[in-house]
Amino acid sequence: MNEVPGQGNSNVPRGRLQVNPNALRLVPAGRREFWEKLAEDVEINTASQFGKRWTMLATLTVILATPDETYEDVARSLHRSPGAIRYRRQAMIHLLRDEHSAVDRVESYRSDPKKYHKYSDYAQVAQAIEHLGYFELPVREQFALAVPLGQPSKSWRGDGSSAALAQKRGRDGSLKDEVRRLLDEARTLSTSS
Repeated sequence: MNEVPGQGNSNVPRGRLQVNPNALRLVPAGRREFWEKLAEDVEINTASQFGKRWTMLATLTVILATPDETYEDVARSLHRSPGAIRYRRQAMIHLLRDEHSAVDRVESYRSDPKKYHKYSDYAQVAQAIEHLGYFELPVREQFALAVPLGQPSKSWRGDGSSAALAQKRGRDGSLKDEVRRLLDEARTLSTSS
């Protein structure tokens, strides 16, 4: 076992949650007040098209993007988050490579859109691919098209805005609802001033 630095002869492996054996230090109220006020000033910047319905043109833009473009570049041009662009691009890749039951998702959505509404993104991507004629191409050419865009690191999965705004906040609704409420309140205050 690896020893944790500064813990003596502890046999606790690195990377695990450690319990601090030292006595708790109380932070004076004056110093806590600074951090509490800082939390009030936090702003969440989301893309202007965040949560908005995707147009076929925007979907085609993602599909037709070349591998030398990055998710951030395409996101900027479409006013979307890089993670949203990545999701659409991955749907294209899964459909062209026939991976992860992507074709089954599209067929499920087409058979009952209300029941399988969560697959609507895949269905729109499939529709765009059909109109482009990509499904009629030889498999070798489909695989050549099914390439991710540039990303900051191999393990990158988006900017996390969707996940951050989807967190539940108890009975008051989601964080996304709270952000919308605060934005509406700010707009009301700015127009009444």
